[in-house]
Amino acid sequence: MPLLPLVPILAQFLVSPDARSMEAVKRIFNGTPPNKTLTCQFEVMSPRLGFSLMHWSGFTLSIPAKQFAFDGAAIDVGVAIEITPKDGNPTYLAERFGFPRAPEGKTYPKGAALTYMGGYYAGPGEYRVRIFVADNKQHQCGREWNIKVSAGRIAPRMEPNQVSAVGEERWRGLAKDAPSNRLTIILDATPLFPRRNMVRLSSYDRSVLLTSLTTLLDSTKATDATVIAVDPRNRKIIYNTDRFSPRELGRLARAIAGVNLGIVSLETLRGPNETAFMETVLSTAQDATSKSEAVVFLGPTWDWHGKLTPKIRELAQSLPRPHYLGLTRIAGMPDNLVAQVVKSANGSVKQLITPNDFAKALEKVSHAK
Repeated sequence: MPLLPLVPILAQFLVSPDARSMEAVKRIFNGTPPNKTLTCQFEVMSPRLGFSLMHWSGFTLSIPAKQFAFDGAAIDVGVAIEITPKDGNPTYLAERFGFPRAPEGKTYPKGAALTYMGGYYAGPGEYRVRIFVADNKQHQCGREWNIKVSAGRIAPRMEPNQVSAVGEERWRGLAKDAPSNRLTIILDATPLFPRRNMVRLSSYDRSVLLTSLTTLLDSTKATDATVIAVDPRNRKIIYNTDRFSPRELGRLARAIAGVNLGIVSLETLRGPNETAFMETVLSTAQDATSKSEAVVFLGPTWDWHGKLTPKIRELAQSLPRPHYLGLTRIAGMPDNLVAQVVKSANGSVKQLITPNDFAKALEKVSHAK
């Protein structure tokens, strides 16, 4: 089935209790059910733990394009979501987006559909989810289902019966009321899998890298952090600060988004190889690591080849409590250059296939002496 792109107008957001739109959203769910004059298909996704160590659930909405009249007028679609915990109060989310019209004199191919993916975070508990969809011509559809979020063996980062929009997991900053604990984190800004024709890191890759970083800082109760982001393919340090903060997280995100996977410059080909680049990274981090309680290498495992030279071995010996948290989809930790560096300093090397692996590795980072 051909899929139509979306043109977002507003990002999905939590409807604040004091917002003017709250009463309108409540009326939607407290009134008569949708008239179902819009044909919609829903695919519901079961709750799952992400690398933010919060449970995510959601749905995919598909609306066949043939039911819309393309008469030159803009088509807007609104989605309202109500998520109610058992014996609790509902949380509301909403979003609007535009339906792109076919070019003048053209029609969309048979079977074309508008698709939209929605999601939310939820703490342990049982929930009823209701969705209302309508266009600006009052065509409507809806769906209702139940989900259950189990805490599992990992301490949940959200309270029971708590709901939050995706995007509201924005990092609040380093620990303030905790014993001094400075970390140095070297973040490998590469995709989780190498893909052909990939020019930039996907939004998924960027999300995994950034949420893994902030979850690491939160779980270890870091009070100060040096963060160095590297692009080993182009042999560049793309970001470096010894005062990481929520504002710096935005700068880091922009630096990662700017990594070019499509072209290797002539300068890179003529410049230092990956072995020499590792020497540069360790030398750059040396001042920060001397003041840190631990050093953590974080990122995908498929990249960064090279040899463990005497100089790298010497630099590695000065690393305090080194750890390598390697993100991978394939069992079996590759013996890449990062793993060799950490092992040479008697550090810990862990492969992270699932969020559960991540949670266990964080315990080791937190409790290692």
